[in-house]
Amino acid sequence: MSLNRLHNISQHLTMSGHSPSEAEVLLAKSGCAAVITMNRPKALNALNLNMARQIYQQLKLWEEDPDTFLVIIKGSGGKAFCAGGDILAVTNAGKSGDRLAQDFFREEYILNNAIGTYRKPYIAFIDGITMGGVSKMCTCYIINDTKWKFC
Repeated sequence: MSLNRLHNISQHLTMSGHSPSEAEVLLAKSGCAAVITMNRPKALNALNLNMARQIYQQLKLWEEDPDTFLVIIKGSGGKAFCAGGDILAVTNAGKSGDRLAQDFFREEYILNNAIGTYRKPYIAFIDGITMGGVSKMCTCYIINDTKWKFC
């Protein structure tokens, strides 16, 4: 990994208000349900490359797990489900010539395809601001209509 790329990743973590030790995605099981919580409330739970990779890898494991019957995805913080892709990080990386932009969009679309073709129910608990492809590829939406804004 180049020094420039490390710098961009470090800058992205700083901008998003997260330290490297804070989990941007919380992955858990509750009985037969798998639960994904996007955990970047200061960034309106905007999806970044690290999150896309974690979610994709875990979805593949849960898809093969006979004890997992459905997947629930939600956002933390109460203000947004997901504000889409982290465009700020992608833009800054693109300005510096970093491959983050290409990597992000390639892997986000791979994740979107995995969600769209998932063999188990994939349910989004939408509460607040909602944008982007990951939020549109669900089997079922459960929406809090008092705060919902789908862009």
